[in-house]
Amino acid sequence: MTSGEETGPALKAHRVRTAPEQIAASIRESILDGSLGAGDKLPSEQAMAELYGVSRPTVREALRTLRAEHVLTSSRGRGGGYRVAELSLQMLGASVAEVISLSLGMRTLTYAQLFAVRHDLELRSAASAAEARTEEGLAELRRALPDPDRLDAEGALGADVGFHRALAAASRNPLLIGFVGATATAFRRFGEEAREIEPRQMLAHLDEVVAAVAGRDPDAAREAMRQHLSYFSRYFDLR
Repeated sequence: MTSGEETGPALKAHRVRTAPEQIAASIRESILDGSLGAGDKLPSEQAMAELYGVSRPTVREALRTLRAEHVLTSSRGRGGGYRVAELSLQMLGASVAEVISLSLGMRTLTYAQLFAVRHDLELRSAASAAEARTEEGLAELRRALPDPDRLDAEGALGADVGFHRALAAASRNPLLIGFVGATATAFRRFGEEAREIEPRQMLAHLDEVVAAVAGRDPDAAREAMRQHLSYFSRYFDLR
C-alpha cells in the first residue's frame, strides 16, 4: 500500500460455500420451513440440476452429503431416488454420540467437560421421569435396575448405561432420551479404560432413584441421582 492510499475498514476472509454445499443448504431449508416433510420424494437429479443450474454430479454430491447426515435416504429401482428421512431418537443419539467420541479423540473435548453436561442431563432426566413416568415405564426401569453382585466391572458399566437409558425413556422427553443415551454411551468408553471398578459402589443409589420415580417425587429422584453420579466424580477425578 502506498502512502497516498486511504485506509479502509479491515476485511475478513470468509470461505465461500461450494455449489454442492449451497444445494444441500437449500434442501435443509426446505425441510425446516415445511416445504418438504418426512418421506417426501425429491425431484430427479436431472430436474434438480436444471433447477439449480448445475451439473448432475454437483447435485449428486449434495444429495450424498445429506444422506451421510441422515437427512435423506435413498433407494434403487422403480420408484427409487432420494426421500426426506424419518428422523428417529436412535439416529439423534447415535449422531451426538459419534460427534462426542470424535471430539474426545481429537482432544477438543475433555471427559471432565462431558461429565459436567452429563451430570446436569441425568439430574433433569431423573426428575422428569418422576413427574412423567407411566406404569409401563416404571416397570421397564425396575427391570433395568442392575444387581451389582452378579456383575464384573465391564458388566456394571454396561448395566449402568442401560439403566440411564431406561430412566430417560421413562421421562417421555424425546430430547432427553437422545442426549442422555449419547452422553452415557460416550462416557462409558472412558470407564472402560479404568482398571478397577467396584460394581457395588458404582451402581449405588440407583434403587433410591427407582423408589423416588415410583413415588413421583422429582426432588428425591434428583438427589438420589446426584448421589449416584458422585461416584464418577470421585473415581475418575472429575471434580
